[in-house]
Amino acid sequence: MKTWIFTGICDKSDLLLYMCKILAFGDNRVLLVDGALDAKYKHCIGVMHPKLPIIEFAGFDVATGFQNYSSLRKYLEGRDEKTYDYVIMDVEKSQFLDKNQWDEADAYVWVSGFEVTGLRKSSALLDELRAARIDDPLPPFHRVYVQVIEDLTDEAYIEGYLEESRIEWLGPPVKMPWDELFFALKIKNEHAGRLGIKPLSRQYKRSLTELIRRLSEMEQRHIRRALRQAGRRHA
Repeated sequence: MKTWIFTGICDKSDLLLYMCKILAFGDNRVLLVDGALDAKYKHCIGVMHPKLPIIEFAGFDVATGFQNYSSLRKYLEGRDEKTYDYVIMDVEKSQFLDKNQWDEADAYVWVSGFEVTGLRKSSALLDELRAARIDDPLPPFHRVYVQVIEDLTDEAYIEGYLEESRIEWLGPPVKMPWDELFFALKIKNEHAGRLGIKPLSRQYKRSLTELIRRLSEMEQRHIRRALRQAGRRHA
């Protein structure tokens, strides 16, 4: 089982939902864990049965309503099911994971948008995470920038809030482009309770492929094939 932690205060729900669907169509059993501040995923996926803590959606499972990862683990231990190949976590609360759970993960990704409120909250979250580790530094992070508008967004703006002295980066950031068509697809998916991928731009798909390639052991051709399968009309 591979565990990937995505953190940073911004709306990364679309990114993680698309990623989970691609991984699932790559013949993997995938669990998306909602550790966001406002438990957003039950709204994103249109949960019809809010009392169910784990919901199947678009070929993968989504865990919502757990106060922390320990309570989720306890719940899963009581179920007679196969383990997951990938556990993808959206963590926006410092108390959602303890230090050992952080250290057990296989990859760490810091996701940033360009809104000032989110950047300030992300900076405060980073301080909380570092304070909880005393003299033990945080692990190095991959970087993802979401809602990137070409020629209108400046990377230095983000980096000013997350100084390298506080965190170690692994390679250059992966940039997820944004335009009005992407926003329209987000709204359409949420209202329909589905997860259409085919209308995404080529650049967005390339960025998704690159991110999965960096984090996983999947070959690029296998990622592309899974993306094509996930984009089929009835997928």
